[in-house]
Amino acid sequence: MYLTYIDESGKAERTDPELEYVLASLTINESSWKDVDKMVRDLKQKYFPNTNCDEVEIHATDIFNHKGAFKNMSLDKRLAIFMDVMTIISEIDCTISAIVINKDRLKKGNLEIDLFALELLFERLCFYHNKINEENRMKGKDEQYGILLIDSVNTKYDNKVRAKIKNLFENGTKYEKNAYLIEDPIFVDSSYRHLSQLVDCVAYCIRRRFRRVETDSLERETFEMFYNQIKPKLLTNGPKTRGYGIKIFPE
Repeated sequence: MYLTYIDESGKAERTDPELEYVLASLTINESSWKDVDKMVRDLKQKYFPNTNCDEVEIHATDIFNHKGAFKNMSLDKRLAIFMDVMTIISEIDCTISAIVINKDRLKKGNLEIDLFALELLFERLCFYHNKINEENRMKGKDEQYGILLIDSVNTKYDNKVRAKIKNLFENGTKYEKNAYLIEDPIFVDSSYRHLSQLVDCVAYCIRRRFRRVETDSLERETFEMFYNQIKPKLLTNGPKTRGYGIKIFPE
């Protein structure tokens, strides 16, 4: 079975000053879960040797805004932690897909940005599962299904997302039908899920990499470096990454 962890970065509300909203996914096979979980635990033990790793949440916003467990850390140390997270992602067998919504370029004023991003992401997850299962069949392996694990916001919002996903499960999208994603999505508390923390960092990294506001050259170079670490894990269709691993809307 494949496990897909989903998280967002930025706000879907148009009133928010950030121009970009990102919804990202990270998919692994269940057979890799234990090893990946241990890698994140070891990273936490490295930087927080005197703290129970389950009490430390690797949250990208906290890392870059001096909050939570990272409040008293130097910038160099916080950057080192984030690079170690990107390195873990680059080393594991995983696939990433992300939707970048340029909110200020949307023509439809009534579009629910978060649900629209979810539909675009779901479409790419269907494509991925079709692709990986075709490869499995060619190798004489059994087909494998997938479950979605989504970072919980609150009951009202989670139920809105659940209703959208139920519709997508049953009807697919304009371009892709669902054949392998099963069960009700699982809404999780990222503070207790190490892989949810990984995809949180993925979403944040991608949002900062594709941010269109003017930033200094050091900031641009820093997030380009982080992004290049995980770039090989982006979903592809042949040689093509744009539109699959990274979907920007509108361009």
